Amino acid sequence: MDTIIKALLLQFAELYEKQDILSKITSQEFLHGYGYSEIHCIDVIGRMEDSNATRIAKELSMTRSAISKITKKLVQRGDIINYQNPSNQKEICFKLTKKGYSLFKEHEQRHLAWEKRDREFLEKISTKNLETVSTFLVDFNSYLNEQIKTLNKK
Repeated sequence: MDTIIKALLLQFAELYEKQDILSKITSQEFLHGYGYSEIHCIDVIGRMEDSNATRIAKELSMTRSAISKITKKLVQRGDIINYQNPSNQKEICFKLTKKGYSLFKEHEQRHLAWEKRDREFLEKISTKNLETVSTFLVDFNSYLNEQIKTLNKK
């Protein structure tokens, strides 16, 4: 069992590395210099109306403090602006600038291309194997979510 687990962990590491390489190869130049969390923060702001740090943090399974740091950086870069929510003057919300919207659309296009590329592979796999992998991934993601919650509490 230990040998299988070690092999699986190495395969995960290789998978993450190849996904990162493919992401860099397929992304436009202007996405370079942005981290995973920054791009996904832009994505959430682009999809969510009246997005504030609390709602973004919940959507991304991150701390509010981490989101505050990311949004501050994105404001400084000119990717987003903050504004007071008209229905709640205490609440600071975010929206995309023209530059931020370009990043949002590029991320969206890249995501669709990734999905198309990998769908071609997955369609060749038997339904039974896909169901097994899906069950495993649901369980593994639940485990990772619990790890995130535990670490965020510290």
